Amino acid sequence: MALLKRLLAVIGAARHSLTDYDFDETTNAFRQRETIKSVRKLDENIYLLDFKADYGIDELLRNGVDSLSGLLKFVVDQLPEKHGEIKTGDYIGGGCSTFEAYTPDGDHTLARNFDFKDAPCFIVWTHPKNHYESISVVDTNFMVYGKSINRFNNQNSFQTLLAPYCCVDGINDQGLSIAVLQIKTSPTRQTDTGKLNIVTTAMIRGVLDTCANVDEAVEFISSYNMHDLLGCAYHYQIVDKTGKSVVVEYVSDKLYVYQKGSDKCGVSGSIFEDDGINLQYVTNFTVKKDIGNAKIEQHGEDRAETIVKVLHDKKGIMTELESMDLLSHVRLNYNHPKYPWNIVALWSAVYNTNRKTLKLAANMDYSKIYTFSVNRPCEVLETEALTESAYSSREWKYL
Repeated sequence: MALLKRLLAVIGAARHSLTDYDFDETTNAFRQRETIKSVRKLDENIYLLDFKADYGIDELLRNGVDSLSGLLKFVVDQLPEKHGEIKTGDYIGGGCSTFEAYTPDGDHTLARNFDFKDAPCFIVWTHPKNHYESISVVDTNFMVYGKSINRFNNQNSFQTLLAPYCCVDGINDQGLSIAVLQIKTSPTRQTDTGKLNIVTTAMIRGVLDTCANVDEAVEFISSYNMHDLLGCAYHYQIVDKTGKSVVVEYVSDKLYVYQKGSDKCGVSGSIFEDDGINLQYVTNFTVKKDIGNAKIEQHGEDRAETIVKVLHDKKGIMTELESMDLLSHVRLNYNHPKYPWNIVALWSAVYNTNRKTLKLAANMDYSKIYTFSVNRPCEVLETEALTESAYSSREWKYL
């Protein structure tokens, strides 16, 4: 009778949800449950997540992945039991701006706006075994499915197990920072038979987990065939604590590398000629000018011009709050007369590659700028506010 009761209990447990399961601490299943339970709501726009589980980065990089469905299948295969269907959310429209600068103390920073459909964001800490720890930011439009503005709740909480493979910018414990920006053209589909395939966000995860500097990131990216997600192509700005910056860009299935101060770049400083600065920046138009027959909807030149003017006037020296102020000035917003995609600056972030920190303001609320550190999971180090901008509202003009 005792044996029968134990057998019935096991069968019953197999029908429970992931959050109801009791796991041994040594199993990844236990760590997945603890990861889901660790989600903390900071405010209406930000969630914090300490991702304690193993998300299989070595297996993914060893075997590659070539599609969104393949990535979702990979994540599902990591689950300890079948648990519903994992889907991605909405992903219509996109803007974004990035630029590098130096603080008065000499720290190298990467500033970025992520312009997209309104939703909260997740700030995610990861601790992969034998790889670099990192902090990254995830748009819940990608990670959480089925709600009008993709809010996190108990019913979709298991979708947090997608988080490591949904990041769009971040920094690791070596001071390497990366951000992705959209190019409105056909998705990249490279077919070199000597390389494995990889998708957009998995590539970002691989860079953060395995690369210590810009040179290693370029080598890593070049070793894979890119298969873009979400119906468009991308370019990326990557910076490190040594002062190096690079923009990698895919146009017509080819990879182009623009590295500051190297023979891979047409000029010694910026990726753009005759702008008078020794710094790199990107919006949503291609660095490559000879695009052949490619159909690309170029936009963001006005934002880039504004960024260049400020960087030139400041000689590239800006406090992190000054970089945040510039981000607030070149943000996108709803009802934009030129970009009718109903997108907003979902977050503005300034990564400090020397201190391994992130300052972040979500949903254009610059009265709450939070500081986080790679090595202090789910902890707010400081909260600041932009009480006065260097730019008048008249100057903004829906950049």
